[in-house]
Order: sequence, then C-alpha cells, then structure tokens
Amino acid sequence: MKISFVFLTALFALSAFALQKPERHFGCPLGKNVCIYPIDDTNLQCETIFDFQVALHIPENQTIQTQFRHLMDIKLSLPSGDVLTPESLFGKEPHLRNWTLEAFEDQADQTPEGFKSYAFMYRNVVIDKKYGKGPVRVTVLARGVTTEVSYVLREPTKRRARNVVLFVGDGMALPMMAAARLVSRGMYHGKYNDKLNMEKFPYHALQNPAGVDSIITDSANSATSFNTGQKSSVNALGVYADSGDDVFAHPKQETIAEHIKRKFGMSVGVVTTAEIQDATPAAVWSHVRRRAEKAAITSQAINGCQDCVLAVQPDVIMGGGGKYFKPKDSIDGSDMYFNYSAKGYTVTHTRAEMVAAANDDSTKKLLTVSHHGNMEVWLDRNVYTDNMNDTSNSPTVDGPAPTDQPNLDEMVMSAIKILSKNEKGFYLMVEAASIDKSAHPLDVPRTLSDLIELDNTVGKVQTWAKENGDDTLILATADHGHGFDVFGTVDTKIWDDAVVASEEQPVSDVDNYCSAVTDNAGTVFNISTETTTGMPLRASNRARRTAIGTYSNAGYPDYMDSDGDGFPDTWDVRTTLAAGMNNFPDHTEDYKVSLSIKRPGVRTSRGYFSNPEDDPNGIFLSGNIGPAGSTGVHTMQDVGLFAYGPGAEKVGGNVDNTEVFHIMSSALGFGTDGEIDTDDHLFSDVIKCKRDDESCHCGEEGKGYVCACARNGPTVFVMPTTMLCTVKGGYVTPM
Repeated sequence: MKISFVFLTALFALSAFALQKPERHFGCPLGKNVCIYPIDDTNLQCETIFDFQVALHIPENQTIQTQFRHLMDIKLSLPSGDVLTPESLFGKEPHLRNWTLEAFEDQADQTPEGFKSYAFMYRNVVIDKKYGKGPVRVTVLARGVTTEVSYVLREPTKRRARNVVLFVGDGMALPMMAAARLVSRGMYHGKYNDKLNMEKFPYHALQNPAGVDSIITDSANSATSFNTGQKSSVNALGVYADSGDDVFAHPKQETIAEHIKRKFGMSVGVVTTAEIQDATPAAVWSHVRRRAEKAAITSQAINGCQDCVLAVQPDVIMGGGGKYFKPKDSIDGSDMYFNYSAKGYTVTHTRAEMVAAANDDSTKKLLTVSHHGNMEVWLDRNVYTDNMNDTSNSPTVDGPAPTDQPNLDEMVMSAIKILSKNEKGFYLMVEAASIDKSAHPLDVPRTLSDLIELDNTVGKVQTWAKENGDDTLILATADHGHGFDVFGTVDTKIWDDAVVASEEQPVSDVDNYCSAVTDNAGTVFNISTETTTGMPLRASNRARRTAIGTYSNAGYPDYMDSDGDGFPDTWDVRTTLAAGMNNFPDHTEDYKVSLSIKRPGVRTSRGYFSNPEDDPNGIFLSGNIGPAGSTGVHTMQDVGLFAYGPGAEKVGGNVDNTEVFHIMSSALGFGTDGEIDTDDHLFSDVIKCKRDDESCHCGEEGKGYVCACARNGPTVFVMPTTMLCTVKGGYVTPM
C-alpha cells in the first residue's frame, strides 16, 4: 500500500480560505503504513522523557480486532547491542488510541480516502543510559510492511553552567540586526561605530529553522525545537503532530524546564512581551497540538498537561495575556489569578508592583501580567504612550488602562533577582515578541526598536553574569526570520514636497490607478499610459519615488543617539531607511514612523485589500502573497545564534534549531547528577592560540593557561574572557 497520508484538513489555516494543497502527514515515512514517534533522525538527550507511539493506518472499509498489539512486531536495537520490545525496554504496557481520518494518496491525488488509525503509545518513557550512547534503530513489521526509523542517544556531559538564559528575538532576521545596528550605533565612513551586544559574543553560528511539515516554521514548532531538541509541526507545542483529532493526546516531548525541575531542582523563568500563552513562552511548559488553546496553556503552567509527569510551575512568568486568567475565558470558568496565588505566586499587573515584588525577599514566585493581550511594543510604551491609554486592555478586564507596563530589561532583571536565589541555578527564556509582531504588519520602526530593546537587555544580563560568577550560558537567537532588508534611504521632505498631502487630507496613490488626483497644493497628477507597454502610469507614485535614494544617492540616515541609550533620539527623521519585507498583502508604504502600529490589510469577502487608513500618503505596493493573507509572513532564511559563557564554544558553523536545546542541555550536564564540573578547563584566564602549520602554540608553562585551537569549527574550552595571541619568533604573545 503506497500511501503518504496527506491530510484533507488544513490545520494551519488562519482564515476561512482554503490552502491550495492539503497538508502532508507529519513525519510518516513515505510508502509505509505506520507512523513512528519520535520521528526518524531524532537526537535524544540522555535521560530525557518522551512518548513513544506507533500508529497503524488501514483503509476505512477494513476492520481489525480491538486488541491489535499483536499485529505489529516492534523491536528497538540499542547501542549496547540489546534488541528489545518496547514493553521490555520501557517496562510498561501501551495506552491504546484510535481515530478516523481522510487522507490523500499523494499530493497529486484529488479524491480523499477514509482511513482508520490504530495507535499504541508508551507515555513518559526514557531509555536508560546503561544502554550506552549512539544509534537506536526502531523496526516495525505491520501487515507485511516493514518500517524503520533511527535515533541517536546523546552522551552524558559534565555540567559547566549554573544558569542558562535563552533570548529569542521572535522573527529577528540578520538584515534586521544590521538595520538596528545602523540606527542604534551609527556609521562613519562606511564603518559601524559599534556592534550590537549580541554581536560582541565570542561565538556565532547560523541556525536553520524549519519543521517536520514545512520549510517555513512558525514560532510554536521552532520554540519546541529550542526547548525539547526535537522537531515538530506548525502550531504544535511540545508534541509530535499525529493525525488524531484530540489536540491534547499527541505524543509529548519533555521540555528543558521539565527536565531541570525534575532532575536538578533548578528554577525556571519565562519573560515575554507577548501574551504569556503565546507560542514561544508556552513552549517552555506546554504540550498541545494547537497553540490557539491558550486557556489550557494558562492552566498547564501550574496544573500540568494530560499525562504530564509534573507541572513546570515556572518560578517567574511575565508578559501579557490577562484575558485567559479571568473566568469568562479561562479553561474552567475560574479566576486563574486566584489559582496562581493559591500556588504561591505573587500576582502583579504594573511595573511598580513588579519591581516591588522582585525587591521583596519574601517573594518566591512571581506572576506579572500587564496587558489583556500582547503588551504594547517599545515605541508605544516609551514614545507614543497615549496608545497604552485604553481600558479595554486592562489585564484584569475591569481595571484601569495598562499605562505602567514594564520594559523588557526591567522584567528580565526583576526575574533574575528572584531566580538567582536558587543555588542550584535557573533557566530563563526571554522573548522579544514584538520584533515579529511589528514585522508582520510591515512596521519597520517598531520592529527595529524592539530589536534594540532586546539587545540592550542582552547587554545587561551579560554584565550581571560577569559580576556574579560568570557561570551563566547566554544564547541569543531567533525562532525564524522575516523577508526584511534595507535597500536605500528616503528623504521624507522630498517625498512630502513631491505630493503635498496631510493626515487630514491624504492624497492616495491607490486612486491614481483609475483617475487623476489633485494634491493639497492644487497640483494635478494625471492618469497616463506608457506608450510602449500600454500600462497606466501612476503619476503621484512616480513623483514620491524620486525621494528614494539607492547606492551613492542613499547616503546615510539621520538617526542620532545623543544620550547613549541605544535608541535614536527620535524616529521621525528627515532621511530614513528605505526598507521593507519581500512578502506582503496589497498595501501602501510611506517609510515613515506611524503614530500607532500599522495595519496594512483590511478584510473583505474577497480577501485582504489595502487599508485606506494605513499610510494613506504612501505609494501603493501590489501584494505578492495569497489573498487570504493580511500581513507579511515568515521566511525560510537562516538566522543568527550568538553565545557567551560556559558551553558557548559548542556554537559555530551552521546548526539545526534543535541543537540549541542540546547546547543548553550539554552545558547543564544532562545525564549526570547536576553537580557543576570544576576541572581545570574552567579557568577564566584562557588563551586562544592561532594555528601554525597545524600546531597549537600555548602560553608559557606554569602560567595556568589553557590553549584552545581552532579545529574546523568552534574552539574548545574557551571562556568569554578569552585573550587572543599571536606567534612571534616561536613564542606566544598575548595581543
């Protein structure tokens, strides 16, 4: 039976519009009749928990016995040489599941067939480290068809980091970082005046975001990879997506937070500028097929999930998302703020309350929810502050407007005050969510300001780490990118002079498709036809575009940072960036800062069209995504990964997003008792020596130096205080 099981239902459809093609089945080997989870080519960190499941799919018109375990011969070949059944290996009997689905034979098939799925699952299992490290082969013989998948068991590592801080710049593409560097640090004679804090970290890599089901990831499955070391599918959090319709029953993957709570007694913190139930923060603790189950995600943080070993109960949770705490929208109609308080959390809703709680020695756990939904972006929290004055955004529903929302650095440093009380260490996940939430609606100033806010926070945490033992691994990366880049500059005075208009009396470029328009100075912009092609010429569009400079006409933008806080003194400058995304709906663009966050598309019965209230004095750009798209979308580009601290030397080259988890797990000593290693290679005074004819040259004997030489990738055992050296006359001289 040659079946690839492509789903009829589009699980990621965010609107009523159908996808052009159905989704593939997730992770099932092509041409086979069973699906095995974990999927093929998975790396399992030593002693982590997972759900092992095998699902058999048969045509709907066929039947099998209710007890079907005997129909499948399953063997696991282990690194030790043992070949065991799952019952022998895991010491338990399976939990049986069954469901029906409609699927296609392949992508070309137009007629779906009905199938029955019979699955058996071994919940919360682990492969004991006594079976060794290396390859594991799973073989399943079912109804005459053999299916094989392979895993790799990672070797236990000595613990080197007491703490781990993972910064996720949601949607932070590398070109965004370059643009933020320009507007934040400035440039002189073609050289940047300084780097971003992340870029000063000693170890860099390119990180590849993608998921099981698509080349384009969303935040749910990419954040799942960071937190579990395993791949997942769009919209899935902490689970492999099978074809079942129970969103809480899919095979789970243990998160790093669950493991360090269970094994090491460490603390866990989650800080985001989005709703705390949003995909990236939720990936720290939740297990659910659909990230939209936000009421359940709110509950899972303190109560655990269906069949979870334990509830993570992060010691610190900060962000927005108050909607799902109140009885109207909570999972069971209860007041979740009360439930969190009953679990020992101090609950706060403003910056002032948060700071006071963090400074109070009696605070053991802290929940700060300062907005009904996603928090305002940095530009609206700090510049256009009237945008916060909306009582409907109260985190308590019936409270005052959230005008005292904390900034990201304030949340993070408050979180660290509480988390660092635990001598066993902590894991803190920090998300700068509104890089992405501003990039989607094509709002460049808000995108860049939130990236700068993230980078400033990274710098403050690095300073804290240096002052507190320098035993914290800090990673900064993105869950995915956006198709952003800068292609020049825009002189907004030329733009405004070319077509005289105002917010009160806009002159719309869209109108010029079919008729002439007159600007506020009385200049008439006629409709005309290009003689060669016969295409209509939009005169106002072409007049405004004379303000866009490229190459030598671009020059430099006018951003200045006179107070040295990393942010431009004003975002409303004359010469700004000609920048944007490579994918978008129909919209207009004026390249200026908007008084409130942009909304490029408005919905109609025929899809999304240009919002007449968004940049009404901009040029019209015809959309290049599907008509169901209201904003820009993610892209498949590699993103940056930046590392500092013990364990950072494993970052280098080009890595998969699952490696972020394994880098953190290695630094924390998964598979050990969690005691921090104090071997000599942890010297803070380390020399990284250059290669000379394939030989490594170290410092003078007796100096206590450790020499680390490049070996086709990242160096080994090099701490952030690394000094460079050079070879002169056969001797090593520190530079």
